[in-house]
Amino acid sequence: MKVSNLRDIRRSWLLHGDPPADGLESQLGFTVYRSWQRCLQSGLEAFQKQLPDNILSGQILQSRIEQRRELIALAKPTMNYLHGLMSGSGGVIVLSDHQGVIVHSVGDAQFISKADRILLKTGASWQEKHRGTNAIGTALIERTAVSINGSEHFLENNGFLSCTAAPIFSPDGKISGVLDISTDKSAYHPHTIGLVKATVHSLEKQLFCTYESQYALILKVHSSHEGLGSMGEGMIGIDEDGTIIGLDRAALSLMEISTLDIGAVKIQQLLDIPLDKIFDYAKKDAGKVHEFRTYCSKTLFFKIASSQSYRPSSKGKGADVSVDLSANSTGPTKGNEFESGALKQLSRIAIQKTLEKTNGNISLAAKLLRISRNTLYRYLKGEP
Repeated sequence: MKVSNLRDIRRSWLLHGDPPADGLESQLGFTVYRSWQRCLQSGLEAFQKQLPDNILSGQILQSRIEQRRELIALAKPTMNYLHGLMSGSGGVIVLSDHQGVIVHSVGDAQFISKADRILLKTGASWQEKHRGTNAIGTALIERTAVSINGSEHFLENNGFLSCTAAPIFSPDGKISGVLDISTDKSAYHPHTIGLVKATVHSLEKQLFCTYESQYALILKVHSSHEGLGSMGEGMIGIDEDGTIIGLDRAALSLMEISTLDIGAVKIQQLLDIPLDKIFDYAKKDAGKVHEFRTYCSKTLFFKIASSQSYRPSSKGKGADVSVDLSANSTGPTKGNEFESGALKQLSRIAIQKTLEKTNGNISLAAKLLRISRNTLYRYLKGEP
């Protein structure tokens, strides 16, 4: 968007309260437009000179940093590497926690002095409601990578910045923190968002590995045989009964499930293979590539291995992992109750996609979902 147009919109809407009538969303971009709306609703004024500090210090800050000690330790080497790449160009690499509070940063001294004046420093909250539209706060709300350049920042005082940030997701699907690269707006480069995404992708894989003791099996997945072992492969951690308890965003996309499914959906509900067979492959064919089809008939390639540091939890003891969830199961009432519970755990998106794929064929959809027709009928009728 042209700078002159952006300045006109800022004066018209943010200063005088008179937004242009036509196409404002497309002119600003949906991300910035939504963010500006949120900022106005929260009572922020774009041209206000003084803002509350909203900055933590002392023991409160140290406690906050300690809570993200593991993430900071993982991120520090990468942040130092990025700083080395950017050295001399002016800028700062920032790590915030899951609530937008900066817990670590590294950057050029000259730029840091400018950043300090707007509280882009350790302990400061960069939630939208405190700092207006900005890469850290907006990425937290949008749950995706964003770039906010120059006058796209809601607060006029932040207009000299170009900021790009992406949320860092832990294997349980929750946001663990945000990685941000901030520079002077004159140094803005469109490739920065790709650099941030790749860096966050690497950090998420490292986070996945720190949870390895919770996984009975680790499945590595890709849409192609050659992709396994590459940066684009996904990683899935399951427990003894097949429940997916951790995965990275690559696996989330490849398996076509949502973060709401983590801890609820079982791997045998998503693949055309029984759980005991998956465990057999881990014992006998570790390192071998396996080709499976998913519940939506997509072919994916997997490597399966037992976790070397797995420590079984009490949750898994005594669990019945041999319950048949297949469409033609005629087990006892207990099995049917288990199947009904399994349906509740299956994502609604998965069910709807399967029904769309089968053009509403209940029998075929139930077979693909590995549940009985009666159970699927009850779900469609809204019965428990």
